[in-house]
Order: sequence, then C-alpha cells, then structure tokens
Amino acid sequence: MKDNNPIGRQSRPCAGVVLYKPDAKLLKALGCALAGRRLFAFANGPMNHEILAAFAGADLRLIESPTNVGLGMGLNAIAQAAFEDGFSHIMLLDQDSAPSLDLLDQLTARSLALERQENVALIAPLLIPPSEGFYKPIRYQRRSLERADGLVSLDFAPTSGSLVNRQAYETIGPFRDDFFIAGIDVEWGFRAWNLGWSTYLVPRLEMPHRWGEDVRPEEIAKPQILRQTNVRNYYYVRNVVATAQLAHVPWRWRVKSAAALAAQLGLLAIRGDKGATRPAWTGLIDGLRGRLGPAPLGIS
Repeated sequence: MKDNNPIGRQSRPCAGVVLYKPDAKLLKALGCALAGRRLFAFANGPMNHEILAAFAGADLRLIESPTNVGLGMGLNAIAQAAFEDGFSHIMLLDQDSAPSLDLLDQLTARSLALERQENVALIAPLLIPPSEGFYKPIRYQRRSLERADGLVSLDFAPTSGSLVNRQAYETIGPFRDDFFIAGIDVEWGFRAWNLGWSTYLVPRLEMPHRWGEDVRPEEIAKPQILRQTNVRNYYYVRNVVATAQLAHVPWRWRVKSAAALAAQLGLLAIRGDKGATRPAWTGLIDGLRGRLGPAPLGIS
C-alpha cells in the first residue's frame, strides 16, 4: 500500500498503537482515522484476528506477543519497528484514541518547525473527555504559559496522541518497560528534559481521550483513585514512588506527588471498596523496594 504523506519528503510519519483486549467499535473509529497511513500495532496477549478488520483501511504492521508484557514494552516495540523501517516520526495512540484525519500531519508539521530551533522530545494534542460517558479531564503539568506560536511547554505528556521523532527516541532512550503500565510517560518526560529535550502541548489541536474509568452521571466528581481497579491503583502507587526516587526527577514534582499520594491513600482507606487499600499499600512497598515489572499474583 502506498504510504500517504502530504507533508513532504523531508519527513515520514506513521502511527502506532498497543492493543490489549480492545473494544471493536472504538478500534474501528481509530482505523478510519488512519486510513492510508502506516500503522504499527502491538498485540499485548492473545488477539482475535477478526477484530483487526477495523484496520482494513490502514497499512497495518502487526507485532504479536503471546502474553501481556506491559504497555512500556509494547510502546518500545512499535517505536523501534517504525524507526527501523525508515519512519521519522511516530504518533503513539491508545486503542480507544480518536484522532482526527489530519492530526498526524498537523503534529508532524509543528514538530518539524520546532526541530529546526531546538531539541524536541515530543509534541502532543490537548486530550479532552469524549462527548459520551463521564470521564475526568487530564490535568497537565505546565512549565510555561501559552507562547506566541500557540505552544505550551509541559513536564511530560500522556503517550496517547504524542508524536515522537526518531532522534529524540534514540537519544533519550526507550520507555521504562519495567514500569509495565502507569507513569511511563511521566518518567520519560522528565528524563527528556534532563537531557535537554523539550515536550510541547498544542492546545488548539484536540483529541478525545478516555482517561481512567467511566462513571454514572451522579459520580462525575468521583476521584480517579476511587474509579480505578485494584491492579491499576497498584501500578499507579508503585510507579509514583519509583519515579520519585530517580535523580533526574525534580524535587518540586517529588514533593507534590508525595503529598497527593498520601491524600489519595487516605481517601481510598475511607471511601474505597473493601480490600481496595491492600493493593495500593503493596504498590507503595514495592515502589520503595524497587520491585518493578508485572504486579504480584493475587492483585487483580
């Protein structure tokens, strides 16, 4: 299939997604948005190949793993495959992402302009809750106000929708696959800044994104820590603690995150479901001990 690239020969962008028990309807919307474009997909665990018909319009390159090896390893697999295949940029997506038809090209054009001036780790759209359901909006860790060119510098950006260029990935290094899931984007963003590579948000480019879990209308104010599954809270707590111990992470983030985590654990103890605190406390201990990788058996 011919790879469509309206931007020009100086760049060759593509897209990539990590799949884990995907929703067929959401996957179809993603496939339609990437029609005619190269898409690297990493199947994290057994995959029903019939569901991949959603990507019929895209130039699909499928990488399969018989078991769930985590988001970090999946992201590295698609990024490395793309760059080894000669692509200059890859737009990382979640399996429920809903990019517009021109988002890849708009982000690439922005990135190319910035790359002439400075070291750009990644550039990202503004993620907004979808019109259906009741999801919480993402809070960005901004380093600056909006600039004259419409960009805002960030400490880090969620991987969904983020455009990473080859030079940045090869210089900064791969994503932490031992984090498995949760906080991978946070650590990589701080590592990038520490090495002199910046992260930018384009507020005028929006992409619907389902962050966390959906709730009933009357629960719209429900905190994320109470929405998430036990295993997700385990990874969240563990990886916050692990990230806070890294030398390249600023003290301002460490202090703020420690205070927020203490409040969240207290909230979980007071308002969480029965048995919800144990996985979180296990995550805290494992984070302090540096025990990373997949969650222990028994946490689900």
